[in-house]
Amino acid sequence: MSAHRSHKEHAPSNINFYVITISTSRYDKLIKKEPVVDESGDIIKQFIIEYKYNVIGYDLVPDDKIKILKAFINALDNPQVDVIISTGGTGYTQTDVTVETIRKIFDREIEGFADVFRLVSYNDPEVRSASYLTKATAGIVNNKLLFLLPGSPDAVKLAMKELILPEVGHLLYLIRRK
Repeated sequence: MSAHRSHKEHAPSNINFYVITISTSRYDKLIKKEPVVDESGDIIKQFIIEYKYNVIGYDLVPDDKIKILKAFINALDNPQVDVIISTGGTGYTQTDVTVETIRKIFDREIEGFADVFRLVSYNDPEVRSASYLTKATAGIVNNKLLFLLPGSPDAVKLAMKELILPEVGHLLYLIRRK
């Protein structure tokens, strides 16, 4: 039996996720008590539930370093949270500050995630060369996994279906193994 298969057999099956959407426009609607449509956040939650995992928290914050950091710290401080997935703020506009804000608190970066995410994005004929325009990444903080995804619903679907959910249990097993 391969080590990969053996590790997957020991992977936890009851995994708790916290979802954070970073979007100033959606946050402004929330503050004004207007209807908010969070397609990417909803897609993340839908995939988690389809895979029989748990969504135990959700937050919507603007593109503001302090509010982003506070949302992540609140999620990290919750002992029930295993995985945090954010959407938004991973591009190159002046307001895209998610990666620069959160990468600083990583204990370790999961370097291969960004590489493979851009590769599978590049293989999509509609994305191709635009695949390098994302700073999407992943890391580990206090034995918890953090995935920082773009705000695009298609990018979120790709990351969840092809990269995160197939390996999340395996990765949790590896980082928590003594």
